[in-house]
Amino acid sequence: MTSKMVLVQLIFLVIFTPQFYNNVECISFFHFTQDPPPVKDIALMSRYIVHHSDWATLSYMGNQSFMDGMPMGRVYSVSDGTINNSYGIPYIMASPMDLSFQDVVKTKNCSLVLSLAQSDYCNKKSYDPEDPRCAQLTLTGKFVKLDETDPEWNVAKKALWTRHPVMRKWNILVPGHKWQFAKVNIEHITLIDTFGGRKYPTIAEYFKATPTFKFWAKLRHSIITVKENVIIDEEF
Repeated sequence: MTSKMVLVQLIFLVIFTPQFYNNVECISFFHFTQDPPPVKDIALMSRYIVHHSDWATLSYMGNQSFMDGMPMGRVYSVSDGTINNSYGIPYIMASPMDLSFQDVVKTKNCSLVLSLAQSDYCNKKSYDPEDPRCAQLTLTGKFVKLDETDPEWNVAKKALWTRHPVMRKWNILVPGHKWQFAKVNIEHITLIDTFGGRKYPTIAEYFKATPTFKFWAKLRHSIITVKENVIIDEEF
């Protein structure tokens, strides 16, 4: 396929696809291109890290007999909203069969650690994940399981299923796991984004910060499919 044909296909998808499907959202077809905000804007930097993270490490105290009282951690996929909308609240989809989920639901106190090391920003800058300039964030608070009657249940579902489309299949492939949505109610924020020590944006500052969204189409060989208002780009 020539570059001209690829460009024409791209323009068609960008301009015409939303006209055929209501509220279409694009998954991994558009990519974030803006760099993180200035280090002086600690609240916006925190929101940036949360929104640009696909996964995070959930830390909690073990409650199983063989790990009772021991610090534990587990990686979960996260999302704080659709690709062009940020709520600042990290949502998780997990199964009650997961021992980590059982523990953190019982103990509730937890921390969520997120890092720009998972993005391409630190690689482009040649920053090691431990380098303070490769920003990392710790959100400490309470783990809250969402009920289907909770207004946030659908918010969490849309946030996660649009950012992690494969989750849609989990209920079908492993229905016995009784997948549930949850969130971390943030009570304290710790940011490291440059040299000089930790920073502590307040909860009010954090939720007041408004991330901006800039997208740039990345040309590549892909299969584009549409399912339930989501465009899924399967790159190969």
